[in-house]
Amino acid sequence: MTESLIAEVQQLVQDGRAAALAGDTFAARNSFRRATDLDPAYAEAWLGLSGVVPVLAEKREYLQRVLELEPGNAEAAASLRYVEKMQDEGLRIAPSKRREERIASGDASPLLSAPEPIMAVPEIEYCYRHPDRETGLHCIQCNRPICGPCAQTTPVGQLCPECRRGRRPSNYQVSGGQVLIGALVALIASALVAIPVALFAGGLFGLIIIFMAGPAIAEFVVRVVDRVTRLKRGRPMQIAVGVAMVVGTLMVLLVIRNPFLLLYLVLAVGTAVTRLR
Repeated sequence: MTESLIAEVQQLVQDGRAAALAGDTFAARNSFRRATDLDPAYAEAWLGLSGVVPVLAEKREYLQRVLELEPGNAEAAASLRYVEKMQDEGLRIAPSKRREERIASGDASPLLSAPEPIMAVPEIEYCYRHPDRETGLHCIQCNRPICGPCAQTTPVGQLCPECRRGRRPSNYQVSGGQVLIGALVALIASALVAIPVALFAGGLFGLIIIFMAGPAIAEFVVRVVDRVTRLKRGRPMQIAVGVAMVVGTLMVLLVIRNPFLLLYLVLAVGTAVTRLR
């Protein structure tokens, strides 16, 4: 695929996302479909398309396509589970606020087979996070009004930042206490393992040992942290463990002045941060 074609596909996906945020699902579908036609292997295009089609069977098909291309896509996996749950409940069309109100009043069947026409919102609403911004968007999960910058596009609709965080895999939902425990354990473990490195690393042989043992030692520290935090991941854990490893190693460096520890520190912290991504 040429660079110009790749750029066109990426632009179509961006246009589709912008149209979805503006509430123009027709234009969004056209952009995402065009992107999938040009590059059927571009998972982001299929993910975007799944978010702007109303029929659950289509959503399910497109989400499955995303997972075929990217088996580790957590967002697509979570959305697929949600779509399949709605299908198990007998729904054919993704729920909306207006449709749910009609079903509750008995004016419509829950097994609707066609989307409803777009209706203008009669009242002015404001984003719950930015009260000065008018909006017509609602979080599909908590139904609170959200503005465009706050809306997080997913295959099942728009989510507010709070609900989006709640849909993340459990090992990425990290509390302050878990971050503190992980940092404390990483501090102690990194200080202990830095002592033999400082004592025995020296010369060419020491350099070879550091390049070989640095990543392995970092892996050991991460495994210890994993054990006490139950495999927590994400940026807070990366920062906490990385800083703790730096502090623990520098404490040893102040006592045993071996410059090889600095090289070891770079390798170890880089490996640990990558593992906790």
